[in-house]
Amino acid sequence: MPVRVKFFAFKDFIFSVVPTAASYEGYLKDLVPLELLSNKFVELGIGAGLSILLALVFYRENLRSYKKSLAEILATGYFSNFTGRLGRVLQSKIPLTFMFPNNKEHEVHPDDIEVQVALPNSLSALKKYSDDVKKNYEIAYLKDSPTQDPFWVRGVVKDDGKMIIFEYPRTLFALPTYLRKDFETQDKAEKNSKKLFRYFNTKIESFRIEFSQDIPEDKIHFPYI
Repeated sequence: MPVRVKFFAFKDFIFSVVPTAASYEGYLKDLVPLELLSNKFVELGIGAGLSILLALVFYRENLRSYKKSLAEILATGYFSNFTGRLGRVLQSKIPLTFMFPNNKEHEVHPDDIEVQVALPNSLSALKKYSDDVKKNYEIAYLKDSPTQDPFWVRGVVKDDGKMIIFEYPRTLFALPTYLRKDFETQDKAEKNSKKLFRYFNTKIESFRIEFSQDIPEDKIHFPYI
């Protein structure tokens, strides 16, 4: 495992990892034969080994916290900039107008709009869903948003006039930029993305509870893919 210096907290090293061999002495007497402890070099070596072990524990915990925080920041941005805003738009009581390619306009009442926000479990699932949505559904721009929040979606208008919007967290595509080592091969990317996406999805679920008044559950669904 390559060590990244920025995750080796210096304050942790000073206050928790650098204890001298003497600080371990009481514990070592119960674990190591006394004749070995009579040699100060052995005692010092054991103490140094334990210090290195503690340093690795701190390092791994700092790295895990960084990755979790990064995934949660992306979830916060996605929820704030799309899901939360769209939820408020769908609470409107007036019809909404979407502009499709070739200047085609479609007016639909919020009660006749369904949103599928797919939450991927891995990078391969995200890529596949993204490709399918781009291939099969056109971009539509919301015209005269009732909340003054301009944004676009991908969706389709059914024969009965109802509209289905297909969405997914595009912010997750930013993870390989910040965590290059975790995504340097296809196998590593698939393995590491599963844990990172789990952090992301858990944060989205917590937002769904916290801001439930802004998210109409009968209109916005969050299937896992």
